Amino acid sequence: MIGGSIGDNLALNFRVEDQFAVHIPALQRFARTLTSAPDLADDLVQDCLERAIRKKSLFRSPANPRAWLFKIMHNLHRNQVVQKRPHIGSVELVDAAEPPRQLAASELNDVKAAMEMLSQEHKQILMLVAVEGLSYKEAAQILGIQKGTVMSRLARARDQLRSIMNGDQQTRGETR
Repeated sequence: MIGGSIGDNLALNFRVEDQFAVHIPALQRFARTLTSAPDLADDLVQDCLERAIRKKSLFRSPANPRAWLFKIMHNLHRNQVVQKRPHIGSVELVDAAEPPRQLAASELNDVKAAMEMLSQEHKQILMLVAVEGLSYKEAAQILGIQKGTVMSRLARARDQLRSIMNGDQQTRGETR
């Protein structure tokens, strides 16, 4: 009986870690949103996965592992900001989502440039909800804010992105 339960626990442990591994590309995209350099993003992903593996006993099995991992990453990033590590910057959307085949490269570049003009809060919320497809509730839990705040930030972020794409807002460095 004891041997069977140890085997069951080992199987559960492997399944949890396997669940973490499938989310690495999404974690990399979110880390690029949070940081200014690919090497800092890689470090953040590694720190996130190390913490998740160390704390896997806290993971609730039916819960969404992707949301849990994003929450860990967001908290790690916030802690790094508090410690004043220089890493806040622009978003890199190279691999963020596979663009539709008909979307021209210049349009994708325009979207990436417009995303760089958004505030960090707006970049984060767009990445979590629009790119990663998380629910408002999951995004709220990750960011430690209310669901209504997620909805209003997302609406403002989309409006601002739309305005930038339509040329209604000036680009960085320009004056009116």
